Amino acid sequence: MSESSRAQIPVIVMLLFMMAVQILALAITPAITASGNRVFEDPTSTSNPIIYVIIILAFTALLLLAIRLKQSWIISGFILVSIAASIYYVLVAFMSPLMALVPTLAVMALMRCYPEWYVIDAFGILVCAGISSLFGVSMTTLPALILLLVLAVYDAISVYKTRHMISLAEGVINIKAPLLFVVPRSSEYSFRKEHVSISKDGEKRGAYFLGLGDAIVPTILVISANWSLPAPGYFGINLPAFGAMLGTYLGFLFLMTTSRGKPQAGLPFLNSGVILGFLMGCAAAGVWPF
Repeated sequence: MSESSRAQIPVIVMLLFMMAVQILALAITPAITASGNRVFEDPTSTSNPIIYVIIILAFTALLLLAIRLKQSWIISGFILVSIAASIYYVLVAFMSPLMALVPTLAVMALMRCYPEWYVIDAFGILVCAGISSLFGVSMTTLPALILLLVLAVYDAISVYKTRHMISLAEGVINIKAPLLFVVPRSSEYSFRKEHVSISKDGEKRGAYFLGLGDAIVPTILVISANWSLPAPGYFGINLPAFGAMLGTYLGFLFLMTTSRGKPQAGLPFLNSGVILGFLMGCAAAGVWPF
């Protein structure tokens, strides 16, 4: 296999991760909808994106403060508890609250004791699907679209202007927090031993990284479109949701054409793709999304 062909393998793997997240999120949405679990009481409220962004800002500020104070135990503990709560919230749609505690605690223990890249990737697909489904059924398409537009702008500012998202990503990598997809460049790679500074442009790293948020945020619109819009479709996926899925993948591929030697803001590319694909799907289905 040529060098250029080998270089494309991580891109294909990350694209497959995105697809797996969206397909799994669609598969579990009926159970979550039937359980009545919602993040927001009124899915149509345009204040929902504001609440979501405030939560993101508070979460980011806390992690950055802990990184600055060099209190890694605060970061890892807070992340594990937050993710465990997300896992538990999804699992109670499928089993009793008491039974849901068992896999939740098991996942927490595995993430804490053995954060290798393949464990984190498998875990990341499940968590992204669950969180995407929960937020997707908690917002109709208008609030979801507002959320995606705001987060695309925020991501661009935080990566290219303030660069605080880069500092956060470095902290997450170096404490082995399960907030990233990790795709190794070689079979000898170990995420547990990785220590890099992604803020240094062109530094050779042992793996490609993709934030879980880059998979979660576009999928929120996919789920929202599929459950809230009365549109024709196939295999349980309506045309607006299907268009949003295709738009996500095209946006991701366009993101991958940018320079991989320095950090890139993913959401401007991904959210643009998913929104355009969603609107084209709405046009094809003959539905008005607002």
